Amino acid sequence: MGAREALWIVVAVLAVYLVFQLIRAMGVKDPDASGDAGADADAETTEAVSSADAEAEAAEDDAADDAVVALSTAATDNEAAESFGLALEVRQLRRDAAQLRGEIDQLRAEQLVFRQSINEQAAQLDAARAAQRVSPLYGEALALVRRGMTAEDIAERCSISVAEAELVKSLGQDPAEGSEDAR
Repeated sequence: MGAREALWIVVAVLAVYLVFQLIRAMGVKDPDASGDAGADADAETTEAVSSADAEAEAAEDDAADDAVVALSTAATDNEAAESFGLALEVRQLRRDAAQLRGEIDQLRAEQLVFRQSINEQAAQLDAARAAQRVSPLYGEALALVRRGMTAEDIAERCSISVAEAELVKSLGQDPAEGSEDAR
């Protein structure tokens, strides 16, 4: 390879570089700038290329055009791929958010069911505690107390004394109710 061939290669590389810079400058152009400034930059670039070597430009013009098209296509493809990737990510995030909202609603419904179950179990526990305070012999009397019967009716129905019926009644009532009756 001689000096002449090396010089042609350098000129071709410079021409491709100048065309690349021209396309890059056109892509970054300020939208508020007037069209005259862009035309002046294009004219200066064209003069620089033609003054370097008119013959080299003619021979390398096809190669430079191919390189420019390839660079332009690659830039556009990269932007499109990045935009598509962002759109997919947004769609996935929306899907995840909707799924999380559904799971939160489901957990709230389960929490409500658990609260109701706990309240029912607390009521059953209170009833069991009240039943434990009374002897099994007085189970029927306790049931009558819960229905709201008087001590005399309970005594008559269960064949116990009125004093025993009063005792069962006081044991069968809630402590909060008993304190209200004592006042």
